[in-house]
Amino acid sequence: MKKLLFVLLGLASLNVCVANPTYDVTRGALQNNSALCGYGYNPNCGSSGQSQHRRTTEIIHIKVPSKYLALAINLKTGLSGGALDMDSLEAAKKQAIETCEQGGKNAPCKIAVWVRNGCLAVAQGRLKGKWKTFYGVDDLGQAEANALNQCHVVSGITQCRITTKEACSLPRY
Repeated sequence: MKKLLFVLLGLASLNVCVANPTYDVTRGALQNNSALCGYGYNPNCGSSGQSQHRRTTEIIHIKVPSKYLALAINLKTGLSGGALDMDSLEAAKKQAIETCEQGGKNAPCKIAVWVRNGCLAVAQGRLKGKWKTFYGVDDLGQAEANALNQCHVVSGITQCRITTKEACSLPRY
């Protein structure tokens, strides 16, 4: 029984030594190992006994080309046309007008809205007998809700509907 008590007290005292709250792990034997210099743990690394300076984080900028979408509309006929995933705003506007005008049958069309690296949806609602159009421009999955919100909340129209589902022109990574 005395041996068992001796073993238990020995284990308990070992546990107290290891769990010492004043022990600083940054000053232990591993942190003085020169093999750990590359990880920045050893303050004694460096030439001529000088301490190692922390490396600055290198920021790498990756240029991802923007994508554009545009929507053109003929205000007399209400017909529209659009362009998606264009490399420039000018190209998106030109393509949207060409699509809207349908070879001259629906001329003249004007750019109603354009988006860079985002999404677009269109909602319509009737106010005092006239159709009103609302454009929702937002992030992926939010443009339709944005268009309906503008129709309902901003204008106070009770019966709004999405007339053009969400379309997105987003950069490809």
